Amino acid sequence: MHWTEIIVKVNIADLEIASAIAQMVVPNGIYIEDYSNLEKEVEEFGPVEMIDDALLEKDKESALIHVYINPEENPAEALAFLFERYSSEKIENQISTKNVNDEDWANNWKKYFKPFEVGDKIVVKPTWEHYENTQGKIILEIDPNMSFGSGQHETTRLCLEMIQRYVTQDTQMLDIGTGSGILAIEAALLGAKSVLAIDIDALSVRIATENALLNNVNDKVIICKSDLSTGVNSKYNLITANIVADIIIRLSVDLQRLLDNDGIFIASGIIDIRENDVTVALDQVGLKVIDVEYKNGWVALAAKRK
Repeated sequence: MHWTEIIVKVNIADLEIASAIAQMVVPNGIYIEDYSNLEKEVEEFGPVEMIDDALLEKDKESALIHVYINPEENPAEALAFLFERYSSEKIENQISTKNVNDEDWANNWKKYFKPFEVGDKIVVKPTWEHYENTQGKIILEIDPNMSFGSGQHETTRLCLEMIQRYVTQDTQMLDIGTGSGILAIEAALLGAKSVLAIDIDALSVRIATENALLNNVNDKVIICKSDLSTGVNSKYNLITANIVADIIIRLSVDLQRLLDNDGIFIASGIIDIRENDVTVALDQVGLKVIDVEYKNGWVALAAKRK
């Protein structure tokens, strides 16, 4: 199988959170080059003079995170995930790929992306695939392109399933970090009254807009470029955020002004070991968790006011 290697260069100060984000893409498929403490560490084994000069000349101010992805895991979506999450966290980075040509990682994954059912109502279908809709499902067509959110990743799928439980014809939804727009589009297809979808990445805004048009919900879904909830002042009875735990924690303070009294907040992108951190942050702003789902080490939760 032809694997893709993604190499992320970050400052040492950002390594901990940058590597945690990288592990969200492939939890068991990364390694880190960090030479910041090299000379101190080798003192335990012998004189520094015994260490190869090339090793001693390694950059001590930055680190390299190596991520390995096979075509079935969609390297293009992984890249989009990393770009968006690092941008949201304001982590300076340089990202490069090795081992395959650009057209390979950008397109070869498509042969593994087939239509699949989400919950009882929705079928997610890539634009290039045919689906025989014999059961009268709602078809959500998606072309994630270079934006996160094909529905294949556990975090997106958990959100899609949870949204089906809470969307009504009265739903006014805010989708923070919309990526491909898949969550916003699903809500509109399920009958939501209106959806505001925002993302910090201009490319994601364009792709989400194209996907909304593709699904004929552009009359309900408004897509804007914004950093988290900056500039958003209305109240919503459903808010979704499929982003990393640290950003959800940072966002939690804004939920007090954005979430309607009877509103529901759905969040994912949470590694299971960070579930308690997110729950505590929500509790501190007056929200209690009412629904939790787990999938392969990932957590999605729904919360409402106490």
